[in-house]
Amino acid sequence: MYLDRMALTSAGIHDPLLRESYEFCRRLLVAFGDGKDVWLGSLLLPPERRPHLWAVYGFARHFDELVDGVGSAVTQRAYSEWCDVVLTDVDSGHSCEPSARALIHTLDAWDIDPASARFLVRSLLDAYLMDLRVTEYATWEDVQHHLRLLAVDPFLMFLAIMGPLSQPAGEEGAAIAQALQWTNMIRDVAEDQQLGRTYLPMEDLDRFGVSRQDLARGRMTPAIRDLVKFEVDRAHSLYERGADLPELVHPQCQGSFKASLVFYRSYLTEIERRDYDVLTAKPRISRARQAQLLLRAGVPLLRSRVHRSGIPTGVARRLSEAAGRLPTGD
Repeated sequence: MYLDRMALTSAGIHDPLLRESYEFCRRLLVAFGDGKDVWLGSLLLPPERRPHLWAVYGFARHFDELVDGVGSAVTQRAYSEWCDVVLTDVDSGHSCEPSARALIHTLDAWDIDPASARFLVRSLLDAYLMDLRVTEYATWEDVQHHLRLLAVDPFLMFLAIMGPLSQPAGEEGAAIAQALQWTNMIRDVAEDQQLGRTYLPMEDLDRFGVSRQDLARGRMTPAIRDLVKFEVDRAHSLYERGADLPELVHPQCQGSFKASLVFYRSYLTEIERRDYDVLTAKPRISRARQAQLLLRAGVPLLRSRVHRSGIPTGVARRLSEAAGRLPTGD
């Protein structure tokens, strides 16, 4: 795609092998699961930052697919060996694996020191290793430990790309990282049951009189609706706790960051609209609604950029009018 190639050039990525590594990460996002949401969100970023977002989330998608992909039957031993190779590559600063090569370049480009880089990558890989070992979590605190490895620690790589931060964002960053991942886990309840895993805490299932077998049957009940509502409310609370985070990142990225959070939180709105049914079909945002959210978020960013460049604003005005005409429902 032309815009993607231009983003690589804007980011100063000219080496053909490195460009192909970033493109590999982008294709992973577009091809698998909900990674396309990340790619769409990257279009709202300044072009020089987009490829680095692909690298972080493309790398994560690659190793997630190694564990959970179609036909995947990876063993803990094989996966641990892959992790050891990747960490050795991170230490050396070189890799033959495309997604690791792009990630290593991104970590270097944003001045993440080697010790921190190794720690952040190790956390992410350990989270996926947990998915091969752990099938349920007793308490919310146990889930939060998994979320720290899977989302909170790796989120620091994302914040580096969106930074520099105006002040430390530990609590806000942790809340938003958990909110985003918890939203995914609520949406994926049915898929995770098929994989033999339940991320909703057992203490919550017990509170509402729901068993793992009830979730696996795929039929909504009043008890399951109450359970899902409880988890959706928890996600909303996490978003509220991290609401100030977009104000802490680089001004160039604040608008796109806010738009991304609005987009992702709209999944919770869709779950609520469906009366909390996450079992009969995975909650999704319609293409019309996606386009509306993207346009309404992107038009102010486009206007500010064309104003700085002196380009006429007719295109931005027409896009704004188109956004207003799009339907608000799904």
